Amino acid sequence: MIIAIVKAKIKEGAHTELRRIANILQNEFATQEEGCEQYESFIDGDTFITIERWSDQARLDKHLKAEHVATYVPLLRACVVGNVFDVQFIESDKVSFVTI
Repeated sequence: MIIAIVKAKIKEGAHTELRRIANILQNEFATQEEGCEQYESFIDGDTFITIERWSDQARLDKHLKAEHVATYVPLLRACVVGNVFDVQFIESDKVSFVTI
């Protein structure tokens, strides 16, 4: 399992546009991608966060090469400071999720 935690500081005045684009990726594409177990985007103040969970590296690599990523990620970048995201990857089969 691969978990990606994506974070960035949102440019002033870009919150609405960023949310619009993130919703497209989350609701129209992620749910259709094989191997995508979780894809959720959040806005916390001026911080944008996406948590992605992929079944394996091959499926994450396929996602990163997808046409919708090439189309929408540059639009997301335009909404964040420095046009960059900080991404942390966690690779583990020992991650578990529960509902309490």
